[in-house]
Amino acid sequence: MQIGLFLNASVDETLERTRLNTFASLLEEGGTKFQVLEDMQRQRWEKVVWNAAWNPLTTLTLLDTQSWLHSSTDATPLTRRLMREVIDVGRRCGVPLEYGLVDELMGRINSLPGVGSSMQTDYKNGRPMEVDVILGFPAKKSKEFGMETPVLDMIHALIRAVDGRVRASL
Repeated sequence: MQIGLFLNASVDETLERTRLNTFASLLEEGGTKFQVLEDMQRQRWEKVVWNAAWNPLTTLTLLDTQSWLHSSTDATPLTRRLMREVIDVGRRCGVPLEYGLVDELMGRINSLPGVGSSMQTDYKNGRPMEVDVILGFPAKKSKEFGMETPVLDMIHALIRAVDGRVRASL
């Protein structure tokens, strides 16, 4: 488990750090394995970039990650563009993300055998998918900021339609 602060300018940081340390002490006393992250928002957004790519792309195509990336000459550039757009949204939210994260995440996925995603598993089992959690936040923030994120917008619209079909069948 990872814990950290979500800094808010209207809340005293010293008080928040004290609360975090108290919570960490309780976890430690209870024998919970955890890690305190100094930059929780960066870690969170790195996961958002990862999930925003692999969850909807594996679900929309019904392919594992490697099959998707090798499905056409357009697959990898599209994936990279989607990741860059999500990084841009994270940056507008004040999180210091670098485009090198795309290379890092692509390297990570290419070091693994083809894998599906939790969203794909939900779809295959006829369960509602976590569209809002995985893509909704960056898509919403993009619109709030008036950003151009055509790939993110398209993938979000498509996966919402698929999720809507699943929910209608329940």
